[in-house]
Amino acid sequence: MREKAGKNKILIVIIICLCAVIIAGLIYFLKLKGGSDSAFKPDLDPNAKTQTADDTGEKPTGIRIPGYPTITIEADKKDVQMNLMNPEGNPCYFTFEIVLNDTDETIYTSKMVEPGKAITEVALEKALAAGEYPATIKITTASLTDGSAMNGANVETTIIAQ
Repeated sequence: MREKAGKNKILIVIIICLCAVIIAGLIYFLKLKGGSDSAFKPDLDPNAKTQTADDTGEKPTGIRIPGYPTITIEADKKDVQMNLMNPEGNPCYFTFEIVLNDTDETIYTSKMVEPGKAITEVALEKALAAGEYPATIKITTASLTDGSAMNGANVETTIIAQ
């Protein structure tokens, strides 16, 4: 009889421990899923300003990437004007990186730009002397909801410093 009572106590202790582990696991996963501590927080570029594009009446599907055939800037200046835009309606943030093709040198990297905003005042890593510079604007994207990578693009351009 004593032996049976001892086994029942051990069984009750095991059941209580299992319940405690299950409850602790549920609390952990519920807090992880619903907690705002792990929520995506974009590192937005403070230089991005609201900008609207012409509305054609068509709703875009996918990610719209602007083209930049040429970009004209002031020669011998690091602080220059250009228009690096994330079109309104895009489902993602844009990050811009400008790379000179001849030297593979990055002369500018932005922080994240929201849809409908553009960076118009750019601080280059170095001033460019007068001339034409083949370059690539590398556009990386991040989902508005969770920051996951989406399709990006490399846009070929020529920077004209004058």
